[in-house]
Amino acid sequence: MLQCDNPFWRFSLAVYAAPGVADECLALQDTRGVDVNVLLFCAWLGSRRVVLTQEHLVVIVSAVQPWRERVVQPLRGLRRDIKAQPDAAHESIAALRKDVAALELRAEQIEQAMLHEMVHAMEPAGTVSAESAIRHNILLLLAGRNETEPERLIEAALAHASDPTTVGGEARACA
Repeated sequence: MLQCDNPFWRFSLAVYAAPGVADECLALQDTRGVDVNVLLFCAWLGSRRVVLTQEHLVVIVSAVQPWRERVVQPLRGLRRDIKAQPDAAHESIAALRKDVAALELRAEQIEQAMLHEMVHAMEPAGTVSAESAIRHNILLLLAGRNETEPERLIEAALAHASDPTTVGGEARACA
């Protein structure tokens, strides 16, 4: 059973809410095709001092790509299409968009639960700092896609690297 309320989900919510992080992540998603959930997973693993290899990254991306392509992206597209409608501010249409946005967020949470299941197969590197691991993992994912590091994301991930509710802790099943 997938664990939707897990430390990775709580880390993502905290980091994504930090000033400038959402804009940074969405820019990478919209201009470079980065899966924000995988990006946040790379940061979260780094906060746990897990250093990813290219092989890890291939497995991670492959594990969630079908879900992202068949569920998350179509919901995102639908939400954006509704927002672009000329009468999108109409109460009924706005309510529908809100419902689709909630479904999109739920689909993202399920993707993150899929990613969280993979953490047990990844061991922390003993001597590496969280900052080094976070930077390494993010840059590995972004290799060839971005000229600059997403500094706000890295700073926010570091700020939450020592929070036991977002780095470790209990997980609860999806409802």
